[in-house]
Amino acid sequence: MELQVMPTQRAAHSGLSGPMVLLETVERRQFVSIESQGIVNVRSRRDEVSEFWLQHGMLRSQALNAEESAPLIESLAGER
Repeated sequence: MELQVMPTQRAAHSGLSGPMVLLETVERRQFVSIESQGIVNVRSRRDEVSEFWLQHGMLRSQALNAEESAPLIESLAGER
């Protein structure tokens, strides 16, 4: 598992439209699960799912990498 932190200074980023869960089977089939107001929507159409996978890639590139995120998380955990 890899954890990346999105800096609070980055006001606009690809994750502002809400949470998503990306899934990929061993057969390489991709799915996205989106929840809004208690309604879960699972999509499997390639054209729909690919947009969310692209958004995920953009989020990863905008966030701190794992090596930068770890000390930040450790320092914040020590403040509590």
